[in-house]
Amino acid sequence: MTKRKSALDGLKVTVTYVGSGNSEGRQPRVKVPPVNVAALRSKTGLSQFEFAQSIGVPKGTLLNWEQGRREPSGPAQVLLAILAKKPSLVKDLFANRHVYQPQPDRAWLPGGPHPDDMTPEARWAEILQILNTARTRLQAKIGGRGFS
Repeated sequence: MTKRKSALDGLKVTVTYVGSGNSEGRQPRVKVPPVNVAALRSKTGLSQFEFAQSIGVPKGTLLNWEQGRREPSGPAQVLLAILAKKPSLVKDLFANRHVYQPQPDRAWLPGGPHPDDMTPEARWAEILQILNTARTRLQAKIGGRGFS
């Protein structure tokens, strides 16, 4: 049998199988009930941003689901079906997001308290100290010549 003949026979089998109305291979194996995402989010009491963050999707994706422009599919559909059964899981996920989504540690190299923990006066004092140190170093580098 030639390569051309075997390829042609394979194509005939494929066309016959597809044309036979057999759509079993195209159906999802598990039927997941559709979920009203907007109603689910309102049950949780979270904002759109918080809800989207808690389930790991962009806010735009959540908006598309809520407004019916798109339907969740695959793992998102399963997750939403689970959350529809027990909406309190969303709050648990959001409250414990540090467990699932580690937040980067705040690094502050110059020493002292982190700027977020400082009063505005303490911030200004540190900024002035940094600028004075930079000015002193620059003056030493250019040989003591002053600048205005």
